[in-house]
Amino acid sequence: MKTLGKKLLSLGLAALMAASLAACSGGGQTSGTNSGTESGGAQTSGTESGGAESQQTNFEIFAGVSALSPDNSEKPIVQQMNEAKGVTIDWNCVSGDTLTERKNLILNAGTSNLPDAFMAASLTDNEILTCGTNGIFIPLEDYINEETMPNLWAVLQERPDALAACTMPDGHIYTLPKFGEMGFTYDGDGKEYQIGAIPQFSAINTKWLEAVGMEMPTTVDELHDVLVAFKDKDPNGNGQADEIPMSFIFPESNGNWCAGMGIYMAPFGCTDFNADHRAVEDGKVYYQGASDAYRDALAYYHNWYAEGLIDIEVFSQDSSQYIAKGSGEEARLGTFVWWEIPEVVGYDRAPDYAYLPVLKGPEGTYKVNLQETSTVGRQDFAVTSACESPEVLLNWVDQMYDPIISMQCSYGPIGVFFEEEPDENGVYVNAAPPEGMTEGELKSTNELLGPNVILNEYYGKYFYMEDRAQQRCQDLNDFWFQYVDNTESFPAVVYSEEEIGIINDKLSDIKALTEERASHWLRDGGIEEEWDQYLQDLDNMGLQDVIDCWQAAHDRYMEAQGE
Repeated sequence: MKTLGKKLLSLGLAALMAASLAACSGGGQTSGTNSGTESGGAQTSGTESGGAESQQTNFEIFAGVSALSPDNSEKPIVQQMNEAKGVTIDWNCVSGDTLTERKNLILNAGTSNLPDAFMAASLTDNEILTCGTNGIFIPLEDYINEETMPNLWAVLQERPDALAACTMPDGHIYTLPKFGEMGFTYDGDGKEYQIGAIPQFSAINTKWLEAVGMEMPTTVDELHDVLVAFKDKDPNGNGQADEIPMSFIFPESNGNWCAGMGIYMAPFGCTDFNADHRAVEDGKVYYQGASDAYRDALAYYHNWYAEGLIDIEVFSQDSSQYIAKGSGEEARLGTFVWWEIPEVVGYDRAPDYAYLPVLKGPEGTYKVNLQETSTVGRQDFAVTSACESPEVLLNWVDQMYDPIISMQCSYGPIGVFFEEEPDENGVYVNAAPPEGMTEGELKSTNELLGPNVILNEYYGKYFYMEDRAQQRCQDLNDFWFQYVDNTESFPAVVYSEEEIGIINDKLSDIKALTEERASHWLRDGGIEEEWDQYLQDLDNMGLQDVIDCWQAAHDRYMEAQGE
């Protein structure tokens, strides 16, 4: 049996720290290529210990799912995977904020009442390392071989960097890699970027602009005047003061990451896309939540909030409530932020909106930096010590690394998200979503979140990139990237055990303070008088220690890359 354990343990620290990690993709059915997996066998692993009758074939998995998703047991791809391996799964599926709460309850109970595995549970580095070293998660490196996990093994022959990305500081692999590539080559510099490099697109109601007799704004002050007109002049023409001039979700932790106000900070010198408020410029890592740009933006937009130009529910609404304001019978949103326009306002009303350019600030400048993106993540599948036959379970989940199965896990079944038959080139084509449903909603309803593999070379070989994704990449190339000033982004590093401890101990409280103060300042004002004390509080909480950890990991990565 070929195993990777000895090879992994011999990897140098530089290689481990050079690894990339992160996320993308997710549900459906199976077809065509099983590249290495054999259907019908009850337990097709590389180990023969005890015979089939002594092996576990029923497993319990704690799993994260989309808010729109049914239980994983109802999904055709799961049923087909189960049949192929003679396995049954008892699912404990959780979505939204409840996921973290329920996960923590299980992990904090130690080794009692553990599921056999955690899947799509957003495991943090600290959880992975802590649960690995205390025996809750088992090491997986000896199971990652050609017999037990043939599909993953095949991918790793082309992407061995994924092993380092999943290797914890103690030298063990406790979670499986997830590969998610969806990129474009920017005409401006010929380099490849991922689709999430700018995660927020701002849009404005051009029908309302016409109704109030105003032009597309190009500066933040011009947008202010437009929003005043949206508020006062009844642009939707229903005789009611029900227009919402501007809406978003703040802070990001209250809802969807693509609905934040980071893009609106560009006129003041930053775009705070990152959930940890982290950015890098000229090789120096910094905390955007402590920057002058962050302060100036909040001070400016507080005035808008006081004037009633910003939705009063930005602090409390979730993504479904947010979208409802754009998709009801009456158009209510003047400007909004999202991944794309139709998902908020619907396809029928989408022509009434256009992208709002990145605006110039009071000083006549703007600054856009990119969100951190990478293509290998490690947070999506861990096996616990409760599992009696890890090789059987891992052989089952290895099916998710088959290209055609992975395609359906990421989007939805053939016959639902994809047409029943491939086209003349043997490539699966997206099916039209049911009436009244967007492609995003169809995907969220059918995807099977977990470890899988989507590589750039799969597009046009097994299936086509979604139409909306192709459009988004085109929009990034043609429109949004013309505003980008800084293409540096923090690499997906592997932290040392000490760094994980420091970050886990301090960062959560630091972010909570930033978000609490930022919400207060946007709503109530007072940032000018309270800013210095806030910076002192961040310093006392250990912000510089966290930044030092980020910087050290960044520098190790860059050194390993020869940069």
